[in-house]
Amino acid sequence: MSKAYLESIKKCSRCGGCQAHCPLYLETFREQMVARGKMELLENLQKGSIQWNKKLADIFSACLLCGSCTESCPNGVFADKLIMHGRKELVENRGLPIIKKNIFQHLLKYNGRLNIAGKILYLYQKIGLQKLLRVAPILNLVSNDLGNIEAMLPKVASGPFRGRFPYRNTVENPRLKVAYFTGCMTNLINHNVGYNIMKLLKAHGVEVLIPEQVCCGVPAYASGDFAAGNFLAQENLKNFLSEEVDYYIFDCATCLSTWLDYPELLETDKAAKASKKLMDINHFLVEVLDIRIDAVEYGVKVTYHDPCHLKRTQRGRTAPRELLKRLEPAYEFVEMDLADQCCGSAGSFGLTHYKLSQQVGKRKLDGIKESKASIVATACPSCMMQLSHVLKNDKSQSSVKHLVEIVGACFHRS
Repeated sequence: MSKAYLESIKKCSRCGGCQAHCPLYLETFREQMVARGKMELLENLQKGSIQWNKKLADIFSACLLCGSCTESCPNGVFADKLIMHGRKELVENRGLPIIKKNIFQHLLKYNGRLNIAGKILYLYQKIGLQKLLRVAPILNLVSNDLGNIEAMLPKVASGPFRGRFPYRNTVENPRLKVAYFTGCMTNLINHNVGYNIMKLLKAHGVEVLIPEQVCCGVPAYASGDFAAGNFLAQENLKNFLSEEVDYYIFDCATCLSTWLDYPELLETDKAAKASKKLMDINHFLVEVLDIRIDAVEYGVKVTYHDPCHLKRTQRGRTAPRELLKRLEPAYEFVEMDLADQCCGSAGSFGLTHYKLSQQVGKRKLDGIKESKASIVATACPSCMMQLSHVLKNDKSQSSVKHLVEIVGACFHRS
């Protein structure tokens, strides 16, 4: 662990202020779940007082990396980054679980293989095997949570989104040129998000490049496999820096956040150069394009959930709300209680810690219900999947949409 991070550990005064902000501690009241407990363990690991073992691996896996502890720390301890670097040391010491190792080394690095995996999931849903397994609870015979985890799977597209568009989507006399990082979820699942982005940008005179790209690397980084994460990051930078553009745009809060960390993770001038042009699509629509829509009266109530990885970026909290307000009276924006509280997804955390993840997610329900919103808007595919599952389990009639889907629908009606 670097000297800077070792010094950061020492800043932790064990005041316990992070307890009031940690979603996992609020559900379990267990000291090992909160940042203070993990900082104590990390310090002892650095001193050699304790060694990495399975129990410590379980403790350090139980973190959403939501950053709430870091944001609230009076001493400026970067607890979420320290925990991620702790996982890196864990992997160097004990290796990766076999499933994660194969996913990171043999799937995420290769788009062809990832597309095949997506096709298999599409056929699994299309031919009725999914319905069969859900009617006959076979999966739950294998594991108590396997059936519940499978129920989180959204509808998979028949093929990759990026395969449906050329590298360059040209417009006449473009006012701007951007490169679009679709991420894995939009590419394989949320095609409607991508279609609406392309429609909105083309209508506003923006030329869009969709370079060759791989996963942003966050599943590997978050699991401590920095070698795989760095490989993916370097591939993305190589492809995106090959042509000059005005901005790199993202529809996924987590992908954006990961790219923003590339300079620190890779320590290269290329990463630093790219970081100056990164922008969330909502921020881009509001601040750069200054999009205005004269939409017809529609009157659907919509509320907004802050993705953890977006709300701490530039205008990450304000731009999405400004965009929603510009859609009135087509949509009536209603702020919900605990809008900026983590939903409990955190990528694969919902798969490895299903019950705990759902407990955190259920905390969002009261705020959604009180808002009386028909639609919960957000800007992160992982949050979309989690919130949809939580609402479905509660038999709620509210739906979850990416904010650009709502904007695109308004634009179509205007």
